[in-house]
This record gives sequence, structure tokens and C-alpha cells, in this order.
Amino acid sequence: MQTIWKLYRFPYEEIAEMTFLRLIGLRFFTAAFFNLCIILPLAGDPSDPSITLGFVGDIMVHNSQLRRAWLGEDESGNDMGYDFSPAFEWFAPYLKKPDLMIGNLETTFGGPYSAWITDEEYAFREYQAYPTFTTPDELAPALADTGFDLLGTANNHCMDSNLEGVSRTLEVLADAGLESTGTAASGSPLPWRGNVGGYSISIIAWTASVNGLISSRDMEPVNVFNARGNDGRLQEMLAEIRNEAARKPDLVILSIHWGQEYFDEPDQYQKNLAALAIEAGADIIIGSHPHVFQPIEIRGDVFIAWSLGNFISSQRFQEGERAWVDGSAMINLEINRDKEGKARVFSAAFVPIYIHWTSEDIRVLGVSDGLSPGAEIKFGLSDYDIQRLKALELQIPYQITRYLGSIPAEKSEGGWIVDFQ
Repeated sequence: MQTIWKLYRFPYEEIAEMTFLRLIGLRFFTAAFFNLCIILPLAGDPSDPSITLGFVGDIMVHNSQLRRAWLGEDESGNDMGYDFSPAFEWFAPYLKKPDLMIGNLETTFGGPYSAWITDEEYAFREYQAYPTFTTPDELAPALADTGFDLLGTANNHCMDSNLEGVSRTLEVLADAGLESTGTAASGSPLPWRGNVGGYSISIIAWTASVNGLISSRDMEPVNVFNARGNDGRLQEMLAEIRNEAARKPDLVILSIHWGQEYFDEPDQYQKNLAALAIEAGADIIIGSHPHVFQPIEIRGDVFIAWSLGNFISSQRFQEGERAWVDGSAMINLEINRDKEGKARVFSAAFVPIYIHWTSEDIRVLGVSDGLSPGAEIKFGLSDYDIQRLKALELQIPYQITRYLGSIPAEKSEGGWIVDFQ
């Protein structure tokens, strides 16, 4: 216990003080004084109801998850396959609430023995978790049943089971009833276009890298560009944003895989790319790849989530390194129209997440649920889990909101909410 206390001393003292001053703000104390635990409706057009867009970060499957998901063999020695549903069971109620639920699929459904590069240390039976990820098809229906609607497939692991795997991944997603964007079976990927509650939305997904697993002549089916150079592929991404903006949907959303792994700040390349994307016409930018949460930001009317971190993975807390890979948040963006009729982000609610391990399962757990009365018994939490949950309860809201200046965050059901009116 002495070692654990040392690990969490910083979040409890310095982060607690910063969170107290930064997050709570005058509005929270005023509300508390009058005992008003009400989130006021947003000042949009009452004839055009608001919608909620939900986002989470990287959906990864390491061999620790593969082992726990495998159902084993029956009495006749027949393989019973995999079940990933328990991983999302506790968090499913949150995922089912948004009008459109979106995540980043950072693995492939290339089929057994399809990994481009294999390493026995990270493999489980016929699937691979590192350095190239392949995952049983059963993950796709588990994600659909959990509440996901749309998955971005453009990331540095989308080529892990080669171009055949790119195509097969899309087939498996479609069979499960999941939409996708960022890669294509042939030709160039198309943006996702849809109508959500009366709002026309275009979603474009691009990645800064595929870990070198593609040649320039083969890259057409994957939206990949070089983040460190103003090359032709980057211009294609910007042109796609401009083309979508010219169609005049209510919102153009860029899902982009970028940045430095395990850095809790956006780097200069991310900032440069964001500026270019905003100039081209992006209304919302949702980042992934660093595996840790980076702050959210508002630039004019444009909402930026620099990195959403890990939604689920087998990465675990390490002191001084990868300190927050086991925690992230789901972000719900409330979209409404302003007085001029333009759709924009009126508020962002975020639900802090903890990735909980047992010998049987690795599961996504809402931090507030894990700290609720009786949670130790309900979720089988250890003393270590409680310490991590308490640390994440302080760290995640501070980390998410620290670029917002004077805009306060207020406690809400399951997490926090930031009002941008």
C-alpha cells in the first residue's frame, strides 16, 4: 500500500488543487449554493431539436484480451470461438445514448493467420496482437450490440493484415451492421454521409501513418498522408474537406490519427494540421493515436479533441511512463443551431473511463460507476482499482479541460459537462 500511495500522491494533492480552481468555477458554487443540480437547456432553435454525437478513442485488442475472450473447446474438442461482449457490458448504457456513436477501430479482421508481421510473444492461437493486429470477427457484432454505429478505419494499424485484410475488415463490419469510413475495398475511401436527427453530417477519416506497410502505388484504398510534409496526399485530405464543405452539410467532421504516442500534449504537427483542416472547412476534429488523453479545445466555432486515448486495450499504468493509458473518456457533443441557423457544438459532456482487469475479463468501466456505493462488490474491485479510479477521477477532468481557459466544467451524471454558449 505504501508504494500505491506514492504513485497517487501527485493527483490527490496538486491535481486536486488545480482541478478545484480550474474545473469547478463560480457557476458550480452558485449552483451548489441553491442546490440546483440541473443542466439548463441550450439556447438553440426549439423547433430543431439538438442531437448528441458520441466519440471514444482507440479500440485495441491485445493478446491478454484475446485469451480472456476465447470460449475454449467443447467436450468434442470443437473450438467455441470468442465472446467480446463482457468487455463492454458495464459501459454499454453510455454508448447507447448518443444519436450517433463513433470509435476508432485499431485492429483488423483479416481472418486467422492473416497478420502481416508476427511475433509469437504477442500472439494468441491464430491471431496477433503486436506488432500487427488481427482480431477474431466476433468483436464486430459485440461492438454493434454495445451501441457503436460508425467506426473509423484509417489508422496506423489498418494495414496490419495487408490490403486483403482492409477489404475483409470492411466486410465484417458491414455484416455486423456497422458503418465505417477511412479505408475502401477498392478505389478511394468515401466520406460517411448521413442525416442524424435532421442534421446532415459528413465524416472524413485520415491517418498520418500505416507503419510503412504500404507503397505509394498501393495506397489509394487507405486515407494515409505524411504528417511531416506538405505532400500530395495531405493536399488530397484538405481537398476532400473542402469538397465536403462545399456540399454545405450541417457539419464536416475530421477523424484524424496523428501525434506522438504517450504524449499528453498535441505536438506542433497536430497544431499545423488542425489549422489547415479548419481553413479547409472542418467543423469538428477528433484525434486519436497517442493512447492517452490530450485536452479538448475550441477555436472559433470549431471543436477539437486532440486525442481521445484508449477506449479499451491491455495497456496498463506504469509510473513515469504510460501513466494514463488505462484511463480515457467518452465525449458526447451536443449539436444545436445558433440564432443564424448554423449547427455547432453547444456543449461537450465527458464520461471518464477506467480499463479494469481481472483474471477472467478486461472491461471498460465508468469511473463514477466504479466509485459509487457498493461498487467494490458489484464490479469486483481491488484496492489497486480504487486507487486508480480515484486518481483518474481527478486527472481526466483536469487533463481534458486545461486548454479551455475561463470556461468551467460542471459535474454531471456520470462525468462532467462544458457549456460553450
